[in-house]
Amino acid sequence: MIENLWVSLAKAAEFVDVSKPTILRRAVYFDSPIDEIELHKCPEGKVRFRKLMLGKGTRQERRYYVPDLRLWLN
Repeated sequence: MIENLWVSLAKAAEFVDVSKPTILRRAVYFDSPIDEIELHKCPEGKVRFRKLMLGKGTRQERRYYVPDLRLWLN
């Protein structure tokens, strides 16, 4: 079970049992402040992602929003 709200491409693909290219095709960049994510609906069949810095001095990595992935499972 995934407990984080944001996961890597590999974890996102594994979670919904699809290929990485499928996640990439359905990804939409979420450019609003993260604390507003619940205010904005995600287009059906899509998954929002952000580029998040995982630690001080690290590069930004794409992370995918788990609640959007869970909608695919319904």
